Amino acid sequence: MKLYSAGLSPFAARVRLAIYAKSLPVDIVAPPSGGLKSPEYLAVNPIGKLPALVLADGMVIPESDTIVEYLADAFPASGLKPASAEDAASARLLARVAELYIMTPGGALFSQMNPAARNAEAVDAAFVSLEKGLEYLNLFVGEGAYAVGDSLSLADCAIVPIFFFTGVFGQAFGKGDLLARHNKLTAYWSKVQADPSVAKVLSEMQEGLANFGRN
Repeated sequence: MKLYSAGLSPFAARVRLAIYAKSLPVDIVAPPSGGLKSPEYLAVNPIGKLPALVLADGMVIPESDTIVEYLADAFPASGLKPASAEDAASARLLARVAELYIMTPGGALFSQMNPAARNAEAVDAAFVSLEKGLEYLNLFVGEGAYAVGDSLSLADCAIVPIFFFTGVFGQAFGKGDLLARHNKLTAYWSKVQADPSVAKVLSEMQEGLANFGRN
C-alpha cells in the first residue's frame, strides 16, 4: 500500500499519524510534480485532493476519515479503533466533533491569513464557531494521555493535526493559546505531544508550514 501525502496537510497528517503510531505497512509518497490537478494524479484520485491510499490490488481510497477507518478495520489488532463499542463510539464522536466544529471554521481562516486582505467580520465569525467547537470537544475528550482510553486511536489521529492549526491561527490572528480556556484540552495536548509518533507528525507539519511560508 502507499499513501499520497504532503507534510502540511492536516488530512494527510491524520493518516500518517495512524501509520506511524501503529507501524502499518504503508509507503508514504509525495503527489506527482504536476500537482493534485495533474492528469497523472487525477488518474489516481479523481477528487484531486490529499490524501489517497492505494491498495495492493490498485483500489484507491480517498478522504482521510475513510482511510483511517479502513486501516482500523484492515489491522484490527492495531487498536486504532478501540475494542469496546462504547470506546469506539467515543473515538468516532471526538473525530467528528473535531472535524465538523473545529476544522470547518478553521478552514475559513485560511483565506484570511493575509492581514491586508482580511475580512474582520468573517474572522470574528470563524473564531466564534471555532471556540464553540473547542467547548464541545472539551466535554467529550478523555482525561488521560490519549483522547480515548490508554492508547492512540482514530480520535487522536483527527485531533492532533487540527490542534496544530489552532496554534497557528491563535498566533496569526493574535488570539493567543486557543486551548487555554479548556482545561481538559490543555491537559490532553500537553500529554499527547509526548508520544513519539505525534511528535513526528507535528515536526513534519511544522516543516511544511515553514516551506509554505517560503513559497
